[in-house]
Amino acid sequence: MDITKDTAVRCFVAVEIPAPIQELLKLVQTDLQSHIRKGTSWTKPGNFHLTLKFLGDVRPEKIDVVSEVIQRVADTHSPFSIEFGGIGAFPNFARPRVVWVGVKDGASIVSQLAKTVNLELAHLGFPTDNRFHPHLTLARLRTVINLEFLKTILRKYNTINDAAMSVNEITLMQSQLHPSGAVYTPLRLCHFSA
Repeated sequence: MDITKDTAVRCFVAVEIPAPIQELLKLVQTDLQSHIRKGTSWTKPGNFHLTLKFLGDVRPEKIDVVSEVIQRVADTHSPFSIEFGGIGAFPNFARPRVVWVGVKDGASIVSQLAKTVNLELAHLGFPTDNRFHPHLTLARLRTVINLEFLKTILRKYNTINDAAMSVNEITLMQSQLHPSGAVYTPLRLCHFSA
């Protein structure tokens, strides 16, 4: 980890997504790109992740303490499985800002994990966020476009074959913003208790 002493580190806590599922999501994006052509920033393959908590700028000297808290949360959890499926939009398809794929199976476990991460990090002064909805961001829309017409077409993604995975760790990630897009670097892997 190459962090200078005075530079804040943009961080979030996430579940990393394995390469085979990243590839499946790229196929979903390719299909969507044929319907959504302009003003859209697509998540790059390799950058899909399930965010549990966005931390924002963290002082370098706090990284170890944050990592310890996340590891303590991980120590209280056993591995579990999740499956992705269903396409949605925030705030809705009529005025979408974000298009996402949801967690079809295991959403309640992911939500509970995110809630625990939130509560534990609140002790370090991070604000709590009660609006958690487990999802993987497929695209961010920069222009307003009504996508209600896509709802019927996207039903085929209610189930995505081979989009299941085991979750046995959570990761403290660094996010560096570049003109070519965000670059994510794992700072600490926190393994669940076996």
